[in-house]
Amino acid sequence: MALLSVVKKLSHLHEEQKAGREHIEAAGLRLLRGGIVEFTGEHTAGKTSLTLNILSRLTQEGEVCAVIDLNDSLDPHSAAANGVVLENLLWVRCGGNVENALTAADYVLQAKGFGMVWLDLGGIPHKELDLLPKTYWYRFRAKIRDGRTMLVVTGNRTLVSSAADQAFFFDTYRAVWRGTGRFKLLGELQVNLNTRRPFVVRPEFRQIKAEYGDE
Repeated sequence: MALLSVVKKLSHLHEEQKAGREHIEAAGLRLLRGGIVEFTGEHTAGKTSLTLNILSRLTQEGEVCAVIDLNDSLDPHSAAANGVVLENLLWVRCGGNVENALTAADYVLQAKGFGMVWLDLGGIPHKELDLLPKTYWYRFRAKIRDGRTMLVVTGNRTLVSSAADQAFFFDTYRAVWRGTGRFKLLGELQVNLNTRRPFVVRPEFRQIKAEYGDE
């Protein structure tokens, strides 16, 4: 099974922190608690690997986290192989229904007590994205403000807009493959990681390496 792990820390790609706000150090990023973090990019850009890296750290430290999975795309076996402690994870499968996903996120955030809530909205058609009310994001942000819960939203394009405390765009620069012939393995993704607020930090080039182990 392929395990994606961040090779080079993204130490220079973090925003200035507000006084008194807690943060999570994961994969070289300093991410704010009590706020919304948005990761956007194409399906293979590396945002899922990075999010699993954060989930792994938090669940291993005993924090309970939640995944609101729009298209039932989470593979629990891959998550466990990446170090996620499944006993500390609430997985909500939404069967492709956007309204159900947003309602589930609303309930989970209202319950509080979660270290991280991952709202995975990848794969939504653009026409449906354009119909999402912006008020959702400000309501979500108000529910977790001044708390310890971090809401991570992932998708193919930006959704949260100005309601996000931090927003990053993943752009796959190059894929490096291993092996010869018809059957090859992904060896490495070379990714440009940009903040949506370029006046704070500059874009960074990073590599995400695939490691393969026997089961």
